[in-house]
Amino acid sequence: MNLKTKRIAVIAIGIAAVALFTAGLILLPDPIVMQIQADGSAGTTLPKLIGLLLPLALTGVFAWLYYKNGTTKHLLVSILGIALFILTFFINR
Repeated sequence: MNLKTKRIAVIAIGIAAVALFTAGLILLPDPIVMQIQADGSAGTTLPKLIGLLLPLALTGVFAWLYYKNGTTKHLLVSILGIALFILTFFINR
């Protein structure tokens, strides 16, 4: 992948991560559920800021590593961070 395409991918992933982080701060309840148990009850809860910073950091760090190294697995892990945001929204709906 050339440098311009790589830069566009990293910027798009970064914008999506920041938008989901901001939406989570506004929309989600204060203790957010990070894991659910087999019966559907809340297993692990975290404060909203910490629970949203984890996928943001995962996305940001691996998007930067993808930009610097160009390894596809770094891109996939940064996309996984976006998926974790979506999963957090789904669990806390």
